[in-house]
Amino acid sequence: MLPSPGMNHTLALNTLFTPQENTMSRTARRTTVFLALILLLALTGVLQVSASSRFQTDAPGEAGTMKLVGSLQIAEERPVTLLAGGPVQEILVEVGDQVEAGQVLMNLDPTFLDFAVRQAEISLEMARVSLLEQGQTSSESEIAIAEANLELAKARLAKLEIGPTEDELAAAEAAAASAWAYYNELRAGPTPERLAQLKANLEKAQIARDEAQRAYDKIAWRPDVGQTPQAAALQRATIDYNAAKAAFDEATRPPSRSQLQSALAAAHRAQDALNKLREWPEEAEIKLAQAQVAAAEAALKKAKELAGSSSLRTAELRVEQALIGLEEAQLRRENAAVRAPIAGVVLQLNAQVGQQVNAGSPVAVIGDASNLEVVVQVTQENIDKIQVGAPALVSRFDDATVQAEAEVTQVSPTGIPGAGTAAFPVTVRLTGPGGEQFRPGMFVSVEIPLSE
Repeated sequence: MLPSPGMNHTLALNTLFTPQENTMSRTARRTTVFLALILLLALTGVLQVSASSRFQTDAPGEAGTMKLVGSLQIAEERPVTLLAGGPVQEILVEVGDQVEAGQVLMNLDPTFLDFAVRQAEISLEMARVSLLEQGQTSSESEIAIAEANLELAKARLAKLEIGPTEDELAAAEAAAASAWAYYNELRAGPTPERLAQLKANLEKAQIARDEAQRAYDKIAWRPDVGQTPQAAALQRATIDYNAAKAAFDEATRPPSRSQLQSALAAAHRAQDALNKLREWPEEAEIKLAQAQVAAAEAALKKAKELAGSSSLRTAELRVEQALIGLEEAQLRRENAAVRAPIAGVVLQLNAQVGQQVNAGSPVAVIGDASNLEVVVQVTQENIDKIQVGAPALVSRFDDATVQAEAEVTQVSPTGIPGAGTAAFPVTVRLTGPGGEQFRPGMFVSVEIPLSE
């Protein structure tokens, strides 16, 4: 039996010696006592560290249940990955904003993307000219060109006939409204209500930080203080206070002239984009596109009628390759408007205005703050009694009367070795009413029924 952390060290050492060992020389015995004392202190430290490191542990609840403790986290987070690269022209959201799926988060400078589209168009035209030069009598080449022209004409007509979608209009309207609201707020300054709200948030954050500091100071003497919930709570409270202070300072600081000019320019750009979207397409454009489709169909029909046996496959493939290059360039241009992949809350923004970003870079993270889960640790003695799909009850750690129904969604097949046992991560997701009273990062108590 190992001595407990609270056991008297002298009494524990007395049990380590037999009567025969008392006949040892005084020097040898002192050496043995010294080594045993070091071993005992090391074992005591290990036990203390092990006990403090198991923050989430199972404890008996009501009959047939088990209570555990953990912190809530967002169940689903989606990174926003760029499909095109370039300088960031404007960012339309902030961390904490609620966004809808497909909403524009930021816009890239399209200058170089427009150049790439134009270059792809030139490459396609050069491929067509080369095809014609290599075989004026090649009916197959003429058919390929006619088919390509017809596909382009049909695609343009289809785009014009569909016009802007409701989502595109809604996104453009939201972008314009947001840009004008930001400019007007900069020019007029925050409203008294806004200042009062920011000041209240700052005072609330300061109170929370002071309370967390007092709780931390009470246990600051502990060697494992950095691993305690009080340390984590103080860190979160400090971060919240700094964020609230930064928001208050920014709101009370008068805007510079360059800020006003930049905000006004952004508002005009957003309004122009909305106006163009509302007016597009014009009837004349549709009629012209219809005429181009008819002409392309006639050219294709004539080419097929004159079809012979000659073929210039290489030139045809170059035309197809140029077509693919043009489509890729156009797709990258469309993706200069970076959109949210899902509805949720902006958790991270990893880009700044003017920053050069590359395709494939994650520039933001979106998460559904209403879809929460908690991962708790269940010891190996109880893991076989936890079943996926089992109901659970989650309550706030600071107020057990605030509860929400939940469900066990995952039981890890692999445990984490610990002191004499293993802990298995179990995921519990909030599913029932009451979830709106919980937020990511909150400490909660989880009650799970044990199966037979």
